[in-house]
Amino acid sequence: MKKYMYKHKGYLMLSLFCSLLAAVLAVRVQFLKGDVLDLALSKNFDQTMAKAFVLVLFILMEIGFYYLYDHMRGRFAVVSIRELREDFFGSLLKKRYPDYLKVNQAEYLAKYTNEMEIIENQYFSTIPMFAEILIKIIMVSGSLFILDYRIAFITLLLLTTPLYVPKLVEKHLQRAQMDYVESFEKHLNLVNDWLKGFELIKNFSVEDKVLKKFAFSNELTMGKNLKKRQMANLTRSISSILSYMSHFIILTFAAYLVLRGEFTAGKFFISIGMIDQLSYPIISLSYFLQDLVSVGPVNARMIKFMESSKEDQVEPGIDLEGFGEITFQDVSFGYGEEELLQNLNMTFKKNKRYLLQGPSGSGKTTSMNLLLDYDKPSEGHIFVDGYEVHEIKHLNKLFTVMRQDAVLFQESLRTNLSLYQEIDDEKLIEVLEQVGLKKFASKDKLDMQIEEDGNNLSGGEKRRITLARSLLREAPLMILDEPLANLDAENASSIEDLLLSIQDRTMIVISHQFSPSKRSDFQEIYSFSR
Repeated sequence: MKKYMYKHKGYLMLSLFCSLLAAVLAVRVQFLKGDVLDLALSKNFDQTMAKAFVLVLFILMEIGFYYLYDHMRGRFAVVSIRELREDFFGSLLKKRYPDYLKVNQAEYLAKYTNEMEIIENQYFSTIPMFAEILIKIIMVSGSLFILDYRIAFITLLLLTTPLYVPKLVEKHLQRAQMDYVESFEKHLNLVNDWLKGFELIKNFSVEDKVLKKFAFSNELTMGKNLKKRQMANLTRSISSILSYMSHFIILTFAAYLVLRGEFTAGKFFISIGMIDQLSYPIISLSYFLQDLVSVGPVNARMIKFMESSKEDQVEPGIDLEGFGEITFQDVSFGYGEEELLQNLNMTFKKNKRYLLQGPSGSGKTTSMNLLLDYDKPSEGHIFVDGYEVHEIKHLNKLFTVMRQDAVLFQESLRTNLSLYQEIDDEKLIEVLEQVGLKKFASKDKLDMQIEEDGNNLSGGEKRRITLARSLLREAPLMILDEPLANLDAENASSIEDLLLSIQDRTMIVISHQFSPSKRSDFQEIYSFSR
């Protein structure tokens, strides 16, 4: 996390500069208060009023610089967490798809929400406040030595005792923090699963049972949260007790100096004000130390995640713009001990059409995942123009994949079709007409907002939009997984004709619905069996 602090050190330094000026003014205010009291006791009205005017002026200046300090401190925290979020999401997007799937989506969301909030509140927001408190302690301590070295020595000796408490319970604080973070992730995983299966829950009428499981998980998670808070509160209470006991001892000693005639009323007033100025900052420093200690494992966990994503981003060396031939050579693969594919041999040539057919679970989609390098064959090889797929740099550029599940974003229809690429509206309209979506084939309709999961579209419309998006990409190879799903007979037939009319790219269609009368238009049909 230090790199974010260094990168935005300008805001941090400005906040500390304002804090320094505010601390100087705060100390001066305490001395002015003592002067006003001594002048008032001497019944010097004019000088008392003049000094009071200066006191008010310094108080206003102190408030002004504290406002500037808070402003710069806020900017430092916001820009730092903003950049951390960008780096986190960027590292996530650069993960290989198989590596991305190894972690539950809810865990990514937990990191982006809960852990980010912890880091923002307990690290980026705390660092400037920690430095500000240190500045104030140094300024006030120096002023106490100017006032009376005995008061200064006793004050520093006693008031710093609360600072040792967070260190003594460091491991307990960190464990409580991580227990809550891990419990929250597990809870969010469950909630995410239940939301995904909302229709299933309603259909089976198990709302009450799911609610009981939710209540148990929620109670367990909030119990960890409570334990974390209780540990923090206990630490703060011990620090407060030590601070107030020290405060009382110092106050008693200052009163003793007054009785001995070594302190005037004004000096006593100044010393009490200074001790108050020092007492609260030291308690606060103890709290900030507690936050910084407990957030350490969360910071390390976040950095480890982003560093592991960088390792996943290592790209092989061969860069291909296109290809002439793809070959599966005696490929075998299975999940666990059971082999799904055995000695599979297939060849796909440039600008030809191929059909993969067979029952569900026979390995059709798995074979394409091997081609995409999502998994490694247990035996055999997959070559693209003589290079194995794991040797090819930017492999995704060669393929356009259309999965059975239609993925749409909460963006305009235009954006869902172009997927953030610059494509002329005329081209978008032309492809919409090709896939049978004439009612959306206009510039006005391209501005239509797609709702979450395409809820304002029918299943067939969603499928055809994803097909149009795949056609627009114009990669050398298209892999279409059940492109006729959710289409009526008429639209399915028109989509079949459209696919068979494409001549400028290689096409691999996974389908058990393709019309038997049109299968002769494929260069090769590969049949899979269980």
